[in-house]
Amino acid sequence: MTSSQGASFSQLFLYRWDPIFDSPRNLSGQYEKPYVEVRGDVDIDFDLLQCFAQALDETDSCHHATDTLSRFCIDVNLRTLQQDSRSTTQPVAILEDNGALTAWGIYQALADINTKTPDVSAIDIQQTERSKTRRARERRLYITNLNCWTVFALAASAPLHQARVLGEFIINHLHFDPLVNVKIPMDKLPVFAIEFHLPYFALRKHKLPQADSQRTVNGKGLRKYQDITFLRTMGSKADNSLTEYIYEASLSCLISGMDSYSWTAYFFNDTYFEPDDYSENIGEYEAQQCDEFRPDPLTAGKRLTQPLPSCPREYFLIVFEIRIRRVKDEWQQLYKSEYWTQTRQIASCNKDDPETCSTADRQRCKLREEFQEWMRQSTELLRKFINSLAQYAKEWRIFCGTGMNSFMSHEAHQLTRFSKALTAIDQHFVDLERLSAKVQNMMDCLCQDTVRDVNLQLAHESNESAHFQQKTARDVKVLTWITFLSLPFALAAGLLSTQEGFIPITPSPWTLLASIAILEILVWLILGSLLGWNWFSEKAKWARHQLGIRKSDIEGVELQGLS
Repeated sequence: MTSSQGASFSQLFLYRWDPIFDSPRNLSGQYEKPYVEVRGDVDIDFDLLQCFAQALDETDSCHHATDTLSRFCIDVNLRTLQQDSRSTTQPVAILEDNGALTAWGIYQALADINTKTPDVSAIDIQQTERSKTRRARERRLYITNLNCWTVFALAASAPLHQARVLGEFIINHLHFDPLVNVKIPMDKLPVFAIEFHLPYFALRKHKLPQADSQRTVNGKGLRKYQDITFLRTMGSKADNSLTEYIYEASLSCLISGMDSYSWTAYFFNDTYFEPDDYSENIGEYEAQQCDEFRPDPLTAGKRLTQPLPSCPREYFLIVFEIRIRRVKDEWQQLYKSEYWTQTRQIASCNKDDPETCSTADRQRCKLREEFQEWMRQSTELLRKFINSLAQYAKEWRIFCGTGMNSFMSHEAHQLTRFSKALTAIDQHFVDLERLSAKVQNMMDCLCQDTVRDVNLQLAHESNESAHFQQKTARDVKVLTWITFLSLPFALAAGLLSTQEGFIPITPSPWTLLASIAILEILVWLILGSLLGWNWFSEKAKWARHQLGIRKSDIEGVELQGLS
């Protein structure tokens, strides 16, 4: 009992919200300047991305962060960021009152903001209550389909105090693993970082796949997709209807700052597979920027920008609850469609089709190979879903044991809001865990039913083969007896059909009959010497027994008729 209390106390002490973030901090404007500007001279030939990655690789001799970002941002520098048509004309982000921004626009807007020295000394807690107005130093950046230009723009303009956490956030988004985390790095300037990553699979119908081709300079997509037509047809689709695809996507959010009055929220949303009029596209949000009540992109438009909670932890929980609900809906839609197709396919495979049973062995082998391939792809797809859902449950358990302590508060009203939001989020994760059990049960039933069906099919084919062999044996036996009985006739006919004078026998009908009788006796003698005379006696007993049975059946029928 004592050790348990000590463990809970140590966790509560280690993973807790630092009270230093609840008050404005009068820090030098040097921390707001871009990290790469502080660390080196930014010019055209300067390796800006490598300099940015140094914030992550200071203690990593393998330079994992540098390699990851360099592979993703191939041949990207300030010149290409400023001159490339995609980085200067394609809107990819929404930043507060700046409207829709390109990758080059992100760099210009953030660099301009971060190079201005804020008047921290002018902050008065009593005049800037969170319930009144939003602080100008609270920034919300919404980015769709993160590409190499956007990553470079963020790296070039990231402030000094956020360089490390922002770099880790970008790398975590490039990966496809769920994560819920609260970090307070204490190595240098204390800052807080609250983030979540929610990867999921989206089921959509398209004529052609919406490949994620605009992610890297060389055209290689970051996210993948898979055609699931095989679940229904066990092969290619013959008609011209829409094809069902499963797309990889991820929702990522990071809120980081030096205190609760100065923080930045970053949100990455994969929408490459959605239609042009999708509600969360940049164009749709841009069209509503002039409205008095503008929707907040980070909350999927469910909340308005005025008013929004100024507390970063409360705002994070609001965004988290809305986004995990969206992810849960995507998983449930996928499960329902997947369950229906699996059930339909299994039902069609269990039907006893006489035409299939009577096909040739080559067609039967081809059908078996197609079914085995369908089974392999189906189980592989289900295993991918199960692993992803299991990672969700694991991450949430870790967060409940550590990160949950960061959402404690001495204010009763704020603690109540935290509790309600965390309860709603926990319920979504419980639903996902239940869904994981259903998917696991689906795969178990699929494997069990498949083994049973294969065993039944093999037993059926074995019975068919045995019946065919018995029928062939009977046919061969009949042919053998016919040949055996007709052999004396053939020999006698051949003997008597020779030229006259060749044998001292005059051909006549009586001579033919005598020859057949003699040869028949010789054939039976040879057969008896080979098989043994007991064989003839057993066959005779069997014949008498069969005649007795037949006679008894006839007498029984006659007695029934008389009665």
